[in-house]
Amino acid sequence: MDQAERLRNLVKGNRKDPHREGKRSIGIYTVASGKGGVGKTNIAVNLAIALQKRGKKVLIIDADLGMANVDVVMGIYPEHTLYDVLFHEYPLKDAVITGYEGIRILPGGSGIMEMAMLDLARQEAVVRQFMTFDDVDMILIDTGAGISRNSLSFITFSQELILVTTPEPTALTDAYSVIKILAQYKLKKHIKVIVNRCPDIAAGDSTFEKLNYTSETFLGQSLERMGNILNDTRVVQSVMNQVPFIVRHPGCMASKCIDRIADEFMGQRSHIGRISSIRQVCSRLLKVFG
Repeated sequence: MDQAERLRNLVKGNRKDPHREGKRSIGIYTVASGKGGVGKTNIAVNLAIALQKRGKKVLIIDADLGMANVDVVMGIYPEHTLYDVLFHEYPLKDAVITGYEGIRILPGGSGIMEMAMLDLARQEAVVRQFMTFDDVDMILIDTGAGISRNSLSFITFSQELILVTTPEPTALTDAYSVIKILAQYKLKKHIKVIVNRCPDIAAGDSTFEKLNYTSETFLGQSLERMGNILNDTRVVQSVMNQVPFIVRHPGCMASKCIDRIADEFMGQRSHIGRISSIRQVCSRLLKVFG
């Protein structure tokens, strides 16, 4: 029996009550962008808080290997990352940070991409620790801007992609490039689009329509409108103060936009295949990274 097969058997052997699991649904979403500076991480954090307030149990994995800053947006500075868990035998539960409204953040560093380098015993230990997150029902993965081997791996691991862009022509072009690369790799995904920093609703709608038309026409890929976030000076203020704007300014325009997106998110019927346990998440993780 090879190493991968032993790990999959480990995951299968940790089944819980199937009747209890069948009532749950865990969603895995990668948050990506075509270029940096479009507000991707800020949106991921604020959306996670909004969803947590609506009853979801959210785990954010900061997978931006070059410029990980989910913790910075919230003014939290981790002592340890997933790299320490994998290579220094640090307990996973102690690397996870609890943020606003109880969301959990796993600072990734470069750790998860190195999982295949671990020996079997260490991989088994890490998988066992992942299985302790049995109350999580939504995982948001904040990747680096653009498309790299790292981000492609996380997009493969996730069930749906949340693509963040702005009305700027360069941001729109780069967002289309992400969709094009996914099509070239035959990674057909349900892609949700958020248009950030819109001067008005019409500009956001126009941006989505342009992107969706081009994607449908040339790639055969339909996109899903997730919503627009209007320009708001209090977003910048919140970033400077390292407090999410939905916490510091819950009544501001940007917060209302995030709330509408979260409400839409909660009301949508998912297109994704059902994942009902953290065991299945671990199995998916092993297929991509193990």
